[in-house]
Amino acid sequence: MKKIIFSVVVFLFLMENVGIVSAEDQDSQSRYMTDQGAVDVRTIDPTEMVRPSENERARTLYNMGTDFMRQNRLEEAENYLREAIALDPEFVDAMDHLGIVYRRQNRLEEAEEMYLRSIGLNDKNKVPFMNLAVVYRIQGRLNDALGLYRKVIEINQNDPEGYYGIGELFFIAGSYEIAMPFFDRALELYINLSSSLVYDVYYYKGMISYIRNEFDDALRYLEEARIGNPNNETIERIINEIRNRRG
Repeated sequence: MKKIIFSVVVFLFLMENVGIVSAEDQDSQSRYMTDQGAVDVRTIDPTEMVRPSENERARTLYNMGTDFMRQNRLEEAENYLREAIALDPEFVDAMDHLGIVYRRQNRLEEAEEMYLRSIGLNDKNKVPFMNLAVVYRIQGRLNDALGLYRKVIEINQNDPEGYYGIGELFFIAGSYEIAMPFFDRALELYINLSSSLVYDVYYYKGMISYIRNEFDDALRYLEEARIGNPNNETIERIINEIRNRRG
């Protein structure tokens, strides 16, 4: 694949000068994206601890709470993670997971509080920034989410998640011309990492091309997206529509 060239000058201009106004109707925007087959907003579920607690009991409770979280047994997960934090008030990994539990329970203010607490203790860990951005997106606070994705890029310019998140935000806002370079950069980095998340980027690039009536590009991207989403009815429908246009 031809190497994607991402202009640093353009990138910095966009980051400093382009904001995202709140969508006119964030609930309808979310439904629109779901109806179009968009990938669900991703949260980061860390597999390795950033700061393992020195308190053995706290680590044990963290592991138990994390197991329950992954089973979606949220009340039990909450109890163990809260106890782990009580034993070690600087246990950021437990805070990050408890934030996920709160968000799944739609307790968004408590999730925000937990992520901000984690960030206050370690502002070099992308996990709470990414997950807090999800909370803000649910609340329709797109500008706040944008700032968090910018921070993820500041932490590591070669991490695709920040670029992908910004691309999604501009897609939601209908700013497709601005979204595309961020998806291009995310795609380049996901390819370098041999990540299956490339298919999510292909989906959005395909949708933007489809919206622009650039059907050759849309077909190419969506056929790539279908590899990673073989049961996605929306992708299949649009591919068939484009092929029917060609006769």
